[in-house]
Amino acid sequence: MFGHLKAEDFVNLMEGAESSARQRVHLDACASCRATWESVRSVHAEVTSIDSEIPEPDWAQFRSSVRDRLLSRSIQRESAVRRWTGWAIRPAAAWALSVVLAVGLTTVTLLWHSDRTSPQSKVELLAPEPANDVIEAGPEKSLFDDVVALGEEEQEQLRQMLESVQKGSPARQ
Repeated sequence: MFGHLKAEDFVNLMEGAESSARQRVHLDACASCRATWESVRSVHAEVTSIDSEIPEPDWAQFRSSVRDRLLSRSIQRESAVRRWTGWAIRPAAAWALSVVLAVGLTTVTLLWHSDRTSPQSKVELLAPEPANDVIEAGPEKSLFDDVVALGEEEQEQLRQMLESVQKGSPARQ
């Protein structure tokens, strides 16, 4: 039918807006529009009653509960770390441990190198005599012939020198 009320007319009636005289007359005369209005009004009444039953949340209490839960989580994490390590690692303890480690490594390194001899003394120990005096090089002789010609004591000294060079320690004399 041409003269029925539209959906926006029903919304205006629910919101309490003024309706025209033609709309009020039609609503009183038309059974279909009156039935629609009654059903819409009852649904609207139920919806507005639901809105009034839902209380507004207490936002201050909500913020407080969220803060408390976050703090309790951080405390639980911290206690879990303490249980795992046995103690909480603090910056001062970490700093002290690093200083002790640095001083200890430096001391061990210095002591380690003080026991060793310098490279010059190794050269002096290995070759106290000039090489020209030990091995006589000539066109008729070779190095192998010189080694074969060494006596027992000289062979023992040569063997000790070669072993000490291989081990990296100074030769015994």
